[in-house]
Amino acid sequence: MDSTVLHIKTDVKTRNEAKKVAEDFGFSLTSLVNAMLKEIVRKKRLTLSIDETPSQFFKDSMKRSEEDIKAGRVVSFDAPQDAIDFLSTDIDDDESSPR
Repeated sequence: MDSTVLHIKTDVKTRNEAKKVAEDFGFSLTSLVNAMLKEIVRKKRLTLSIDETPSQFFKDSMKRSEEDIKAGRVVSFDAPQDAIDFLSTDIDDDESSPR
């Protein structure tokens, strides 16, 4: 089998984490990357997924959003033009306020 060297750039943390995952499956990082490339070639498709576990930042943001909704500190619109008009008025008000 002919082989070639493939150079890629990635940050050290990503490489180390990927290497750990490969080792957990009993592979080297090289064999894991080769398997992924072969699958892409065979299927003519690339399937990626991301962790669906929300971060603490996201959880905190959602909690604040829910509190804002309950407290009535939100604005909603029935049509796009309503949102544009609201923003235009808000910008005009901001520009006319003394600084």
